[in-house]
Amino acid sequence: MRWKRSGRGGVFSAIRWLVILSAAAVCGLPPVQTSSQAGGRLAPPPSPQRIICASPAIGEMVFALGAQERVVGVSAFSEFPPAIQAKPVFGSALEPNRERLLRLKPDLILAQGKSAALAEFAQAHGMAFLSYPLDSVADIRAAIRGIADVLGAEAEAARLLRELEEALAAPAPETAVPVFIALGHSPGDFSALMTAGPGTFLDEWVTLAGGSNIFSDVAAPWPPISLEVLIRRNPVVILDLQHAPPSVAEQQALRADWERMGFGKERIRLLSEAALLRPGVRMAKALQALRAALHSSE
Repeated sequence: MRWKRSGRGGVFSAIRWLVILSAAAVCGLPPVQTSSQAGGRLAPPPSPQRIICASPAIGEMVFALGAQERVVGVSAFSEFPPAIQAKPVFGSALEPNRERLLRLKPDLILAQGKSAALAEFAQAHGMAFLSYPLDSVADIRAAIRGIADVLGAEAEAARLLRELEEALAAPAPETAVPVFIALGHSPGDFSALMTAGPGTFLDEWVTLAGGSNIFSDVAAPWPPISLEVLIRRNPVVILDLQHAPPSVAEQQALRADWERMGFGKERIRLLSEAALLRPGVRMAKALQALRAALHSSE
């Protein structure tokens, strides 16, 4: 498979990879999965110098912690900060290119969620491996602290955590807005429509921004949604999250799709802010975008 950093086409979109990675983290992974000699894995070196970032969100954290010079490889869809795009792409946590990983000679692999394929690869080749779930604010805090401890970047972590706490301190409106979090909508096509359910970072972020997720009662973290059920639940606001900025024509088509379903244009918010699909260091920016979308009219 040829890996793309961005774009609307391809077999897997950035949203699909996000959903699969996050779902893997929800399924029973402890807060931090650490390498250990007792578990058959190598402990991370005191100062790792050849780091693989196995998810876009993890890559953002490592760069934000000031360790970008130590990164020798990143996963598909790693786009931010822009400097990360100069790093070699090894594939993804779900479909790693093992030969490429061996050539990169990492002394530490940092992953998101379960990442079983990478964990097995690391163990087989004597590489240190650490993985962190990123499905809640608490997870994000723990990952920043944990990665900073390994990298010796405590001062940078303190700064990031202060920014996060400032964003969380903003008061929420007294009345929550009923919201549908729309994922997988393409112009003229609702066949891949899904949403964020309970236990996901988007569900928590919408709540923090003053919204009420109309599908917070479902059993699955990322369920497919039928238009019939959506219409019955009748959200006040539709947050249509796009993984790439739509063109003017695409924006018109996306809005027209919702209007044909009976949702007026005043209820539709098209959001393509990349921070909304990256549970990590840009959470403050994501919350700002959500608050603006929920509490202003278009």
